[in-house]
Amino acid sequence: MNRKELLRLMPRNAADLESARQIIDLGYPVIEPVHCDMIQAMRVAESPVADVFADYFGEVGASAVPAVAEGLNRENCWLRYRLFTRVLPFWSDSALSGLLNILTMVATQPDAYDNDVRCVGLLAERGLADIDWLAQWLEFKQDRMKERDTLMKGVSNVIKQAQHGIGPNT
Repeated sequence: MNRKELLRLMPRNAADLESARQIIDLGYPVIEPVHCDMIQAMRVAESPVADVFADYFGEVGASAVPAVAEGLNRENCWLRYRLFTRVLPFWSDSALSGLLNILTMVATQPDAYDNDVRCVGLLAERGLADIDWLAQWLEFKQDRMKERDTLMKGVSNVIKQAQHGIGPNT
């Protein structure tokens, strides 16, 4: 099947489990032309289709490196979260090594769903990056979290004061 034919079989929405399972049943390498489309579908939170696709990518491993790399390059925290929790933990070290450049980049970037910390943990657990470098990044992230917590407490106090009519303009 070509890409155009496969796209017609793709799920119509985030809840179209029947179509998701049918395309998965075609198997690799038949569905490889729509791997990137499947990754794109995984960016939606609370999506049964995304979960089915994630399970597929968790099983297919190294064959999905190009599509998963594209997903990790996206600025979508939810997609990265799904990749770090439902796909990458099931890959072999060899498959993960195909993503090493992007994983080291993700490890250094702040992320709303803590994917950076998950990435540091994955790299450390699998021995895929220099442990001293990972330790330095983790320490940096811990220091930033402490500063962020202090900042949030200060903003919280300002909000509470504003809610009670107390503030610089009253």
